[in-house]
Amino acid sequence: MVKQFSYSQALLALAIAFLALSLFKLTLHVPAIISVIEKTTQTVDLVSPKVDDIVSEVALVRIEVGKVRELVAQQTPAILSQVEASLPVVQQVVVESEYYSRQLPTLLSQIASIEQQVAKLQASMPAILKRVDAVVKTTNNTTEEVARWRPHSTRYLEEIELSRGYIPEYLSRIENTIVDAKTVGSEASSGLVSGFFKGVINLPFEVVSGLTGIVDADSRSAKYLTAQDVALMQEKVVALLNDSNQTKSVWQNVKSGNRGTIIKGKKATRNKQQCINITFNNHFGDDKETLKELMCINDKGLWKVI
Repeated sequence: MVKQFSYSQALLALAIAFLALSLFKLTLHVPAIISVIEKTTQTVDLVSPKVDDIVSEVALVRIEVGKVRELVAQQTPAILSQVEASLPVVQQVVVESEYYSRQLPTLLSQIASIEQQVAKLQASMPAILKRVDAVVKTTNNTTEEVARWRPHSTRYLEEIELSRGYIPEYLSRIENTIVDAKTVGSEASSGLVSGFFKGVINLPFEVVSGLTGIVDADSRSAKYLTAQDVALMQEKVVALLNDSNQTKSVWQNVKSGNRGTIIKGKKATRNKQQCINITFNNHFGDDKETLKELMCINDKGLWKVI
């Protein structure tokens, strides 16, 4: 009996053959797959001891995250309160910004006006430059005249130098005519002394007379300070008392080599008069002395030693 050709059987045979080919190809890749599995197994063996450490570190991280969350929860109300407190300030800034914005047109108009004035000034520059040239010409003429007067000025300087030589003699005569030169102004001759000390002391007689006693008669300063020193102290203390912004003054006499500082202290009241405590730090030679006096101002505006 002849069997008929079956397409289904042929397709099944082809399928079986293709499956066999696929299995064969798969068997070719099995060694590589086994090698990869072995390597993966080795890696897993190396990593697995560290898993416990990683789990521990993750637990610590979770604890820290919990602490951070708790800290944030604690500080959040304070932050919110600060934000609420800053809101009025922010609103005030916004209001001021709006105010400044409204002022901008006025400011711009003023700038435009200034620019116009600058333009006018630039237009008038040629006339100004002509005036400057005239001033320069006048200055040159003045310089020439000054040059002509220089020989005369030299003669005047020589005469001034000669007059300086007589000043010590005048001062010696003044010291001899005053009983106590350390307390200038205690006698009527004090007004005359202030005139001779022009350039050293320029105080009127009524002011000088009120400063009698800034150097105690039984002090070392009264022994070593000269009349010029006391005059300088009088002038400096009056300027210090009349200057509300100054608390310290310094005096120095090049001729005597003496110097000192005057310090304005605390205010006080004496006999309904405003007074100020004054400290005199006097230096003479290698020695020094500190004197403290109370200065009061009367109804005529004159300072006196109390």
